[in-house]
Amino acid sequence: MQTIVESACLLHDIGNPPFGHFGEEAIKRWFRDRGPKLLKQLGEELLPETDDPRLSDFRMFDGNPQGFRIATRLHCDVDFFSLNLTYSTLLASVKYPNSGVIAKDALFPKKLGIFSSEKAVYDEICHRCGVSPGRRYFLAYLMELADDICYCLSDIADSFEKRITTSREFKEDIKKICAENDVDPNSILPKEKIENFGQQVSIRIARQIIEEATDHFSSNLERYVDGNAKELSEEIPSGRILKCFKTFARRFIYTYDEAQRIEIAGSQIVEGLLTHFGRLLELSRDDFAYFVEQGEMRKGSGLDLEWRIYNQLSKRMLRVYQETTRNATDSAELIARARLIVDYISGLTDNSALRFYQNFMGIRLQF
Repeated sequence: MQTIVESACLLHDIGNPPFGHFGEEAIKRWFRDRGPKLLKQLGEELLPETDDPRLSDFRMFDGNPQGFRIATRLHCDVDFFSLNLTYSTLLASVKYPNSGVIAKDALFPKKLGIFSSEKAVYDEICHRCGVSPGRRYFLAYLMELADDICYCLSDIADSFEKRITTSREFKEDIKKICAENDVDPNSILPKEKIENFGQQVSIRIARQIIEEATDHFSSNLERYVDGNAKELSEEIPSGRILKCFKTFARRFIYTYDEAQRIEIAGSQIVEGLLTHFGRLLELSRDDFAYFVEQGEMRKGSGLDLEWRIYNQLSKRMLRVYQETTRNATDSAELIARARLIVDYISGLTDNSALRFYQNFMGIRLQF
């Protein structure tokens, strides 16, 4: 069980695009603005709802379902089952067991956890494990809490390391936040000056949360196995302490000027890459198929730029596209083409996305 949770913790973030949450928002925004035009070019009527189901995965893009897609779909060149992970590991990595339109009564309605392209895979895994689709797998509760503890406390520790936060400022601000959440600040703050946040605060608080969570989880195991329980952090006393740390990070770390400048630039970079690769979505199905099947540009087509853009795509992801679009309708093919582009861009690192953007825009050529 420990190995499964550890593996799920490593797995759940692998789908994050360049620049994290700002990259996610850039993908959502691009498809909200451009998505309807893509489908209209097929001569198809959009559904009256603003979120046409054919575009919902893009308009609600998130790194978590993209991670599930990577693990089950995007590495099939060696193994039919992609990364070939155990069912338990895959289910434990799904924070939000939602797909398509999120039900109003969903226990975890915040985000998508499964794209429609992997819904059948997810349903089959649930069936084999005796889990109801839409219910959180019991080990996912542990993965979620571990993620909350790690990203929150480590971000604050980094802010001390980079001198964004000082001991005096942290103590003053966290006391105010503790008052808002009815938490005794003396239960988390050392009396002396904070020289090393990890040793003086983080380790002790993490252990406290883990001990409380262990007792609560084991005492209420049936509720967690049924997938009917709330977040672990909402069920234990030290969850309020964790909430205080999250609030501090949100107010004083993520708003730091340097971090915000990077995020603003990252948003522009991801949207710029989507616009550049988006030229491939304007091609007819026949023209794009010629690229894929013939491995060259049709003479006299005038698609010199599109051909060069196409050649930047991952050959492995192109094989997944080909497998997906056999006997597909025109609209299904276009959606698969959009997934191909998003798969590629979301798989880039911050630095590689920046380099591609600079090259594409002619800002800085790198040979």
